Amino acid sequence: MDNFLSFVIYWGVWLIVPIFIDGLTTLLSLFAVVVGRIRQFVSKSLALEFFPVVSIIVPVYNSEKTLEACLRSISEQDYPRERIEIFLINNGSSDSSFDVFAHVQEEQKLSLSWHSIINKGKAWALNAGIHLAHGKFIFNIDSDVVLAPDAIRRVVEAMEADPNLGAVTGAVQVLSPPEEASPLQRILAECEFFEYLTAFHVGREYQALLRNLYTLSGAFSIFRREVLIRTFLYSQETVSEDTDLTFEIYERFPEYRVGFVHNAVAYVHPVESLGALYSQRVRWQRGQVEVSARHERLMRRPVWQLFRFAPARVLAIDHTLAFPRIVWTFLLPVLVLFGYSLSQILMAQLFIYGFYLLIDLAWIGVAWTGTNAAAQSRLYRFWWLLPLMPLYRMIIFWFRFSGFLNAVAEPGTWRVQDPIDQIVNGLHELRQSALSVIRSIWHPFGGVKIPDKFK
Repeated sequence: MDNFLSFVIYWGVWLIVPIFIDGLTTLLSLFAVVVGRIRQFVSKSLALEFFPVVSIIVPVYNSEKTLEACLRSISEQDYPRERIEIFLINNGSSDSSFDVFAHVQEEQKLSLSWHSIINKGKAWALNAGIHLAHGKFIFNIDSDVVLAPDAIRRVVEAMEADPNLGAVTGAVQVLSPPEEASPLQRILAECEFFEYLTAFHVGREYQALLRNLYTLSGAFSIFRREVLIRTFLYSQETVSEDTDLTFEIYERFPEYRVGFVHNAVAYVHPVESLGALYSQRVRWQRGQVEVSARHERLMRRPVWQLFRFAPARVLAIDHTLAFPRIVWTFLLPVLVLFGYSLSQILMAQLFIYGFYLLIDLAWIGVAWTGTNAAAQSRLYRFWWLLPLMPLYRMIIFWFRFSGFLNAVAEPGTWRVQDPIDQIVNGLHELRQSALSVIRSIWHPFGGVKIPDKFK
């Protein structure tokens, strides 16, 4: 009986409890999303009778490879072209981005203007564009984003139908990798596609229903002008200026909602490598910690209030589940030294992996019903990669955990060094330190020349 109780307590703590938390969260989110979609299907959206002016701000920094596709996607919108104004805010580019702008402007005849500022970062570029904008709705999109043809119209329809929507984000999907991509890059791109699909078409949709949407995506976010100009705009005090502005809207404008428009789609390019993915997620996680520290009033809100923005709830879930995942990675294999059989430990690992695979299948199944035909077709083509998703998400977890440590130990930068570069630089620093020690040892003996093999 003692052995049985020990078994139940141990495995219950490290396996059953976190699985119960993740499983319950998944069931609640999927149920809420399905109910929300049924309600949207019953209530038909009204077609626009008047097309308000919209302003699109695109910060530009060495964007010659992606800028043309971005601008063409704007010119191909099913929204009246004369009701769209576009501001390209050059942020210290040293490439041919201006030539791309000039070519597109001449060819497409858009209301397109180029403005250069001193290179002070993306936040400064966005703020400069906001001061120039005249539209009722202000779109902030990245220069590597490609909009779906109906993206602008879908957003304006949603915000015109609901005057309480102060700001929204659209659905962000990942483009297919280029033809020259390696097999590893292709697999990484498809896993990232699955991740974004569930993050937006389940996660953001669920958060919006609970009025608890955490971040207006910096790649594709839209604001009512009268709301945006009453904020402090984008902050330079954090590497996640989009999350910081989202928090500020919650804090300063409780009468407005922050929403999600699931049928307004923007496409982003996949990450080029595992190192680039690491840099991106470390920056995101660091930004989460920085923004939380900047908004203490919001962080003090009770976590049990479901229909009110409570960022502490997100952090609590993340950090509560962090320790069990660390245990799964490091402690479970060591248990063989404490009398547990290797087969029992492997079965536990397989059980955990299978459980999270079922969660991914459930998320993707619900996301399938809320996305467009192109995404559904891509899901069908690459279904065989789904068993890799639990492993991919575990890697993402460790990248995010590194971001938390980065926030505590290192100064903030918008671009984060990837692990390979860190190792190479660390070895270089170690070599320099070793040379300094050797010099200090040899110096008392008359400054004898250091042998070449130590250089």
